[in-house]
Amino acid sequence: MLNLRQLEILRAVVQYRTTVGAAERLGMSQPSISNTIRHIESVLGFPLFERVSNRLTPTEEALILLEESEPLFLLRDAVNQRATDLRMGRIGRIRVASTAELSEAVLPRVIADYANEYPQIQISLETRPLDSVLQVVENGLADVAFIIAGYERQALEYELVDELRAVCLCSENDPLAKLDQVTPKDLTTRPLVGPQVANRIGLMIAESFRADGYDYRPTIETRFMNAAARIVRDGWGVTLVDELSAFSALKPGLVVRPYAPELRFALSAAVPRAKTASRQTRRFIAAFTERAALRIAEVRAATHRPGFPD
Repeated sequence: MLNLRQLEILRAVVQYRTTVGAAERLGMSQPSISNTIRHIESVLGFPLFERVSNRLTPTEEALILLEESEPLFLLRDAVNQRATDLRMGRIGRIRVASTAELSEAVLPRVIADYANEYPQIQISLETRPLDSVLQVVENGLADVAFIIAGYERQALEYELVDELRAVCLCSENDPLAKLDQVTPKDLTTRPLVGPQVANRIGLMIAESFRADGYDYRPTIETRFMNAAARIVRDGWGVTLVDELSAFSALKPGLVVRPYAPELRFALSAAVPRAKTASRQTRRFIAAFTERAALRIAEVRAATHRPGFPD
């Protein structure tokens, strides 16, 4: 019903909130932009924008359309990038996807070191929620994904890098700091910020609470564990997150305590099952695995306390 060019025009108008701005961005005339939007609305049978103070505000329907069409733009960009690579004679490329925790704690150093060692290789990094990270690998828009707590997907193959422990990050003045281990019962009495139950890690934490007879009810919910750790770093509450995220947010005045019952999250690399990974991708996975091992050893040495499992 709609072609990619029409969706591109719709996206530009949503971005700039005016047909003039969209026209300048796309190198088209303003009347052409307006006519295209009117045509799309006529075809669809519902409005895409509301005019407020000479600016166009997208309707909920317009935003849903754009969200659903985003994979098309990603695929187009991937094809265009491949054509550019071929034209410029670049030797190789690695497209990496990751959740925010690893994009902060491990991947920056891996990418910097890899780029220094192999300057002819182009590297791209997409940071997304877990489901979206796995989807871009399945769709061929990324060569490898690095994830925490993945789940079975028929089109993907997982390579275990390590297992990350769940730990409690809190102020050294918090009552939890005096404990050798922090339990669900201890956390129910504290201002808790943590992963939302709607995502896989939040569900795993909630299940560990239920096993001890308590409900997991964070006062502040986050999608990513590093965001929860940063909120504690900036002075509010306590959190239960993976040890890499906790260590990345650690500063003087904060402490890390082990969580009991023991809860571990698989740190993995995900690649397409039906496609052999390129030499560059395999080399990058090896570099990530090596750097992750060093980082985890550093974390455990710095945060070791009585009560931590080996």
